[in-house]
Amino acid sequence: MASSSCLLCAAVLLAVLVAAAATSPAYCVPGQAIPRRPLLNCRWYVSTRTCGGGGPLLAVAEMKRRCCQELAAVVPECRCKALRSMMDEIKVQPQECWYKQAEFAATVVTERECGLRTIHGGQFCYDLGAEY
Repeated sequence: MASSSCLLCAAVLLAVLVAAAATSPAYCVPGQAIPRRPLLNCRWYVSTRTCGGGGPLLAVAEMKRRCCQELAAVVPECRCKALRSMMDEIKVQPQECWYKQAEFAATVVTERECGLRTIHGGQFCYDLGAEY
């Protein structure tokens, strides 16, 4: 009986630790670990890759390089939150274009794109809304 309650306590503790580890730290806010106008180069890159946005007249490879450089400057535990903050500031029409951009933005940290580690310990962001 005592061993099963100890096992239950350990399982609950582990669940709390996992949940805490997957939450962005309090300093992951624009103006602290995230730039005030987050990831301008990534905005252009995401827009160009999804909805043919009217970004600067640069090759897509150069936009990607600049985006990756900009995102690499953000601490790993704040990268997904920075991408979410970037998407919060984007106002595009039609709404389906915003959804395409948000879906692609979550993949910018992956090996195929920038290959950057995040709060999750790998090169991925969950749904960008999961960072809140």
